[in-house]
Amino acid sequence: MNLQITALVLCCSATLSTTGFAQVAPTNYAEGQVAYTHANIITMQTQEPIKDATLLVKNGKIEAIVPSNTSIEKDYATIDLNGGWVMPGFIDGHVHLNQSGSAYTRPDIIDATNIVKYAQEQDWLKHHLPTILSDYTQLGVTTVVDLGGPSAWLDDYAQLMEAPATPAIYAAAELINTAPVPALDNAGPVFAAISTAKEALQAVEAQLALPTKVVKFVWTGEAGLSPEALIELYQPAIKAAKAQQRIIAVHAEQLSYAKAAIIAGANILVHGVMTDIIDDEFITLAKQHSVVYMPTLTAHQHYKDVFLKQVVLPLDNTDTYFNYVSSSFDYLYAHPELSGQMFNIMTKYMPYVDTPSKTADLSKQEQAIVGQLSQLFSPTITHYQQQNLKLAANAGLKLAFGTDAGNAATLHASAIYEEIQAWLAAGMSPQQVAQAMTIGNAVAYNIDEETGTISSGKNASFVVFNTNPLTPELPSLRPNRVIKAGHQVFINAEEAQ
Repeated sequence: MNLQITALVLCCSATLSTTGFAQVAPTNYAEGQVAYTHANIITMQTQEPIKDATLLVKNGKIEAIVPSNTSIEKDYATIDLNGGWVMPGFIDGHVHLNQSGSAYTRPDIIDATNIVKYAQEQDWLKHHLPTILSDYTQLGVTTVVDLGGPSAWLDDYAQLMEAPATPAIYAAAELINTAPVPALDNAGPVFAAISTAKEALQAVEAQLALPTKVVKFVWTGEAGLSPEALIELYQPAIKAAKAQQRIIAVHAEQLSYAKAAIIAGANILVHGVMTDIIDDEFITLAKQHSVVYMPTLTAHQHYKDVFLKQVVLPLDNTDTYFNYVSSSFDYLYAHPELSGQMFNIMTKYMPYVDTPSKTADLSKQEQAIVGQLSQLFSPTITHYQQQNLKLAANAGLKLAFGTDAGNAATLHASAIYEEIQAWLAAGMSPQQVAQAMTIGNAVAYNIDEETGTISSGKNASFVVFNTNPLTPELPSLRPNRVIKAGHQVFINAEEAQ
């Protein structure tokens, strides 16, 4: 998430409660044969689930789906799912693993460095990343896509994936941008600032030597460049990246910039259009270029909640991670004198954004501040985001699902259930949401040969629920069992007994 204003933060008044889940040591079935019997299977390929079936897994891959009364060879281990509902493992198509979600994670937005230095925050995050990643699998997310961070972290991701409980990680390196963000420089820059087409091409060529899946471009007017000027700046680099089979993800919030990004070769619009209603021209362009529409409906609202001091954090994460994030905002709010000046200005004037009638008593300078905040956080932005998702779906655009997790107050893993709720509130059906966060994301990132559906030859990465997840209750459901590449990486407390 990019905000062209400096400051942000958050408080949490929620109390921690137990989830009723217990993580157990992964059972390694990756090298053997397992029959999961009496399952209702949502393949994401057929309209109706396959009822009372057996899912055969061999060496970490899905072998077949057969009727439950099929005789199973004796060399298969058998796990009775007792009528449980199986669906492909979730994919969060937009996360930032070098961001923690805490008050300290974006010093370019919330300057809390007088409390915790950015280097300390990064050290804490790197140390706790294995646990945070296991939160993902506990909630059914078996694949994540990191959409931008220091290239120095890429080797860490490869090492982390050696643990069975870690989701598969696909990643971008530095975000290619027209403006530097020095506050985030620690293990190298997060944003690679360029000013010429040659520099953009050089930045991409450097990333092509890295184990990346995605190249991400920031397509905004931050440097005073028009949408057309950005085409000239970025298009040669985009062509070079696509020639090496990289996915082009673009951050473009305004309609005119999003259209230009499509023309230049974007594969995915990773926030959707936020400041305008999409029009027929946009829809035509997106269809012609087979562009994927991936909104992030909750992360922006979380920043607004930060300034309004109205944040409530979800309780699905492990205690250590939840407490770190929660306490960071508690401390920041208790000590405003330690935060940057911009943060205090934002928290003072944000309440006026939703109550413009109260600005009459403010000075002209104060009214100007409120006006700027209104451009960033007007309630119409949420309306645009929701309506654009609905319009994109109705027009038949390709949809994908991402949370922007890691940004302030957008917690890793648990953010998926907030985002699911937001999609439903926007008028999407549970089936559409599930489609976007499984096969939709798999197609978007060209990993649909490996994951995204329950079908022969795919990785055995799936989630088991006690009840049908394709209902409006989906945001409140939690898995009772998660399998990742054949490894049983999570089972709830009752099933473990």
